[in-house]
Amino acid sequence: MLSISIHNQDATQDETVHRAQGSLGRRLLVLTVLFVMLAEIMIFLPSAAAFRSNWLQSRVQAARLAAIAVEVAPDMKVSDEIAMRLLSTAGIKAVRMERDGVTEMILRAPSQSMPYGTVDMRNPSTRRAIIDTCDTLFMPKERFLRILDTVSPNSTDVIDVLVSESDLRDELIVFSIRTLIFSAIISIISAALIYGALIFVFVRPMRDLSLAMARFQKKPEDPQSVITPSGRRDEIGRAEEDLAKMQTEIRAALGHKNRLAALGEAVAKINHDLRNILTSAQLVSDRLATSDDPKVRTMGERLVRAIDRGVALCQSTLRYGKAEENTPQKQNITLSNVLEDAMHDACSEQSSIFFDNGVSNSVQVSADPDQLYRIVLNLMRNAVQAMDDKGTITAKADIREHSIALTLADTGNGIPEALREHLFKPFSASTRKDGSGLGLAIARELARAHGGDVSLVRTGNSGTVFELVLPKAKSNA
Repeated sequence: MLSISIHNQDATQDETVHRAQGSLGRRLLVLTVLFVMLAEIMIFLPSAAAFRSNWLQSRVQAARLAAIAVEVAPDMKVSDEIAMRLLSTAGIKAVRMERDGVTEMILRAPSQSMPYGTVDMRNPSTRRAIIDTCDTLFMPKERFLRILDTVSPNSTDVIDVLVSESDLRDELIVFSIRTLIFSAIISIISAALIYGALIFVFVRPMRDLSLAMARFQKKPEDPQSVITPSGRRDEIGRAEEDLAKMQTEIRAALGHKNRLAALGEAVAKINHDLRNILTSAQLVSDRLATSDDPKVRTMGERLVRAIDRGVALCQSTLRYGKAEENTPQKQNITLSNVLEDAMHDACSEQSSIFFDNGVSNSVQVSADPDQLYRIVLNLMRNAVQAMDDKGTITAKADIREHSIALTLADTGNGIPEALREHLFKPFSASTRKDGSGLGLAIARELARAHGGDVSLVRTGNSGTVFELVLPKAKSNA
């Protein structure tokens, strides 16, 4: 049933990805065609207005030629048949001229009772031409158009031409249909080119990003599921790089969690036996602690404390495997005593390390005794290992308003630069081949649970300095 559920979930994810891709492609195609057609419409109106102006101008020019034909006739008169032929050839209804303030009718068709509008070609206006073109196309009227223009470019005489607006409308409709056909062809070609370019430049990379995320979601442990950036230098390229970095970090985090899970499982198996062994050792150490020999008794007391801490640590191991620590049970603790105990346990009897404890016995912090000991012990052990059992560890305390800042300095060779960036990450930083890289991570986790922190102050060839900040001890008053 589980495998069927996972298969169905994967199929659903694939279907969702493909549906999203198809939807994006369709929307992109529709928007591309829409915007191209909108651009064509914006171009059409000025084009139609220009066509209208040219049509009117051609009628004026034809009227000039007809007027010349009348003027060269005997007595400037022509027969009705010739007049109608001239008017028909010019596509006009009447022509008259105004010379020196005198209006003279040149040609006129049989009178028709229709209103007329006036178009003055002597003062052209693009805005007025577009409005009149829309009026002719979309608000048809049965009327004449009276066209006013000069007889010649340098003349003040006026030619007055009468035309039928229905003829203009018929020509505009033919022009519009022809323009629409060409616009449709251009729009389809342009939309196809733009759509193909956008698909190649944007949609396909976005599809690859979606598929890469889906693959990684299915198998985050598989190195092949991490996307390989294409090397683009735009926003998509940066998104690919960020996604690859994020996937790599997630894989690393999952690897750490798997190691912690395996560690927790292994510790859980030996936890019971280890507790029994420590309990047996505790019985022996109790006897040593009651010995009459002062040296044996001192060693026995130290062994008792160490075994008690070991038992407590075993009891909390399972919770640690679940990435949980016990809530600190805070009390006022003398910091110098913890430092001395941790130093004894961090060094062997044959060690040549000198401990300079510059922390006064009056300095107290508010902390959980066992957890504070673990923090200091981890820092001490790191310092001892850095010096190869030979050197000096110096402890100093800086008393602040609400906290105590403890600095531990060693005289080792410093921390390699490659390890500094991941110094406090579990399993990521250890100067020893057999080190787990957990010491500083545990120390910082416990310190922050107390409301403090552990940080690296400086490191180099002259040694390393760590700072542990913990809350001040609470006043008993």
